[in-house]
Amino acid sequence: MATSSNLSSILRFYAEKQKSPFIDLREFCAYIKKYAEHHVEEQADLVKYLGDPTNTVTAELTGLEAKHLAATIPNGNKKMIVSVSYFTQKFLNQYNEILKNEAIAYPVESDLPKKFPTYVLEKKQAEQYIIGNIENQNTKSSVLYELVFTHDLPGLLVPACVPIKVLIETSQKKIRKLLKKDEYHDYFLKKLRSSNPQKEITIKNFFTHFIDQATNSYMDVSEGDDYYLWNQLCYFIRQDFEKIQDRTGEDTNVLQAIQISEIYNTYLKQKFNTNKRREEALKELESQLNQSPYFFSMNQILKFHDKNGKLLYGQFTEDDLKNFLQTKTKEEQNVLPTLLVFKVASGTRYYVYKKKVLSLVVRLCNEAHDCIEAELVKRWYESLLNYEKLPEMTDKNKFEESLAKQVEISSPVLYALLNATFMSLMALEKSDIDDNMSSYTLFENGKLKPYSELLILTSDQVMNKAKMNLPVLYTIPIISWIISLFRSNKKNKQKSSEVVEETKNPFEENNEDAKKSYSKAEALAEQAIILTDDFIPEGSTIDRELNYLNKQWNKMITKEANFQLTEDVNSLIRDYTRRVVRTLSAVSFTRERVINLAETLVKTPNMQKIGEQKALQEYVQLYILRLVSNSKKK
Repeated sequence: MATSSNLSSILRFYAEKQKSPFIDLREFCAYIKKYAEHHVEEQADLVKYLGDPTNTVTAELTGLEAKHLAATIPNGNKKMIVSVSYFTQKFLNQYNEILKNEAIAYPVESDLPKKFPTYVLEKKQAEQYIIGNIENQNTKSSVLYELVFTHDLPGLLVPACVPIKVLIETSQKKIRKLLKKDEYHDYFLKKLRSSNPQKEITIKNFFTHFIDQATNSYMDVSEGDDYYLWNQLCYFIRQDFEKIQDRTGEDTNVLQAIQISEIYNTYLKQKFNTNKRREEALKELESQLNQSPYFFSMNQILKFHDKNGKLLYGQFTEDDLKNFLQTKTKEEQNVLPTLLVFKVASGTRYYVYKKKVLSLVVRLCNEAHDCIEAELVKRWYESLLNYEKLPEMTDKNKFEESLAKQVEISSPVLYALLNATFMSLMALEKSDIDDNMSSYTLFENGKLKPYSELLILTSDQVMNKAKMNLPVLYTIPIISWIISLFRSNKKNKQKSSEVVEETKNPFEENNEDAKKSYSKAEALAEQAIILTDDFIPEGSTIDRELNYLNKQWNKMITKEANFQLTEDVNSLIRDYTRRVVRTLSAVSFTRERVINLAETLVKTPNMQKIGEQKALQEYVQLYILRLVSNSKKK
C-alpha cells in the first residue's frame, strides 16, 4: 500500500495484513503509532498519531462510523474495530467473479459474520440506488450498501465501488444462464410468441441474439423492439418464479437479477420520456423564437411557456439550452448561422432568426416612424418658432445623421440591429427570408439603405408638418422678418442680464407627507410599472407595443369597425380589471399572475371569437398593466 494518512485506508491495509476485518483497538493503536513514526516524513499528517494515538483514533473512528466506513464493537473487556473497507474489497472481488461465472450467488446479509454490526450498512431501496447512481456514481467510495428489494427478497450487498453497469451485466448473465436451459428456453420463447403473434421473426432474432451472445456480456436493450421484448420477458420470468413456494438459492438469484433488470428498464423508460419531453420543449423553443416579436433576450427565453403553461426551461437543462443556442448560432462555411445575435447599448444580447431579420427591421421601422417623426417635428417647430435654422433642415447628410441619433434614442433595438456586423453579409444571402418579404430589400448596391428610406421619412415631410403648427403671422414674410429682429434683440438682452437665482428644491417634501405610506392602489401601480419593463422590449413603450399587437388581432378592414372592435375589447378588459384588482395586492401581482389573468379573460366566449389568440393575450396583459399603473397618476 502507498503511504497514506487516511485512517480508513490504514484500517483496510491492517485488516488485510491480519486477514481479518475485526481489529483489536489497542493493538491497532500500537500499530498506527509505529506506522506514523516510520512514514511521518512522507506524510506530515501522520504526526497526530505520534505519542499516545488512542484518543485521536477513537475520535476519528466516531467520524468513520457516522459515514458507514467503520464500526466499533465490544469484545469482552476490550473494544474491537470493524473495517467496512475490508468487506467492500471482498464483495467487489465477488462481483468480478460473477462476471466470469454467473453461477456464483449475489452477496447477501447472511454472508456476513454473525458479529458484524449490520447497522453500519447503508440501506437503500434498490430502485432509488440504481436509478440515482446510474449516471453519476462515486466509485471511489468505500461504503457498503444493502439494496432492499420488494416481495421479501433478501437484500443485496453492493459496494459503492461496483459500477451500476456491472450490476446490470451480472443480472443479464444470470437470466441468460436460466434461458439456456432447454425447459426454460422453449417455455419463455413460447410465451413471448403467444403475446406477440405478429412478431415471430423479431422475437426469434431477439431471443437468439440474447442467448447466443458471443461474448456472453451486456446486451443493449434500450431501444425499439428489444426494449419492449426484454421488458416483457423479465415480467414473464418474475411472474413464474414468484409463484415458487420453496425457492432454492438459484431461484432467489434469478428473482434478484430480474428486479435489477426491471429497475433498469424503469430507468430507460424514464430516460426515454425525459428525452422526449426535452426534444418537444426544444422544438417549442424553436417555434417560439420564430414568432413575434422575433427578437428575444436570454431573460425572455428562460420565461417561455409551453401550451400547458409550464416553463420550457426545466423541461430541458441549462446545458441543453447552451448546446441548442451554440448549434444555432454557429457559422459554417462562411454562411451566416440560422440564429443571429446582436447587442444593444445597455449590453443586453438578443437572438433573432436570420430569416426573420427583414420582417423585424420592417416592423421596428414602422413602429419607430411615428415617434421619430413627432420628435423631429417638435424640435424643428421650436427652432422655427425662434427663427433658428438647424443644419439637418437643408443638408441631406446631416438629416441622415439626425435620424440615426434619434433611432438610437427612440429604438435602441432597431439601431443595434441595423449596425450589427452580420447586416453587411445579409445582402449576400437572399434565400433565408420570409416568403412574404421576398419582394422587399433593405439593401441597395450591397449597402444598407439610408435611414430616411427605411423609416419612409423625408426632411420635406418634417418641415411641412413643423410649419403647419406655426402661428399664422410666421407665414407672412415681412411680419415674420420684423418679429425675428425683435426676437434676436430680446435674446441678446436676456443673455447679458442672466443671473443665477437660488430656488427651493422642487423635490423637498414635508416630513409629514413623506411619512405617509402608499395606498394599496399606489403600491399596485408601482408594481405594474416594474412589471411593464419585463413585458415590453428594450427601448420600446407600452403604447407602441399595444398599437403593434392591436394590428395583429384586429383585422377589421373599415376604420369604424376596427375602432369599434378595439373599444369593445378595451371595455371588457377595463371591467374585468376593476373586478379582479380588488383581490390583488402588490405582493401577489406577479408576472405569472398577469399572464394568468389575461389567459382567463381571453378564454371567455366573447374573446374566443377573435383570431390571433396569442397576440390578443399579449395585448390584454399589457392593457391590464397600463390600467393598473395609470392609477398612480390619478
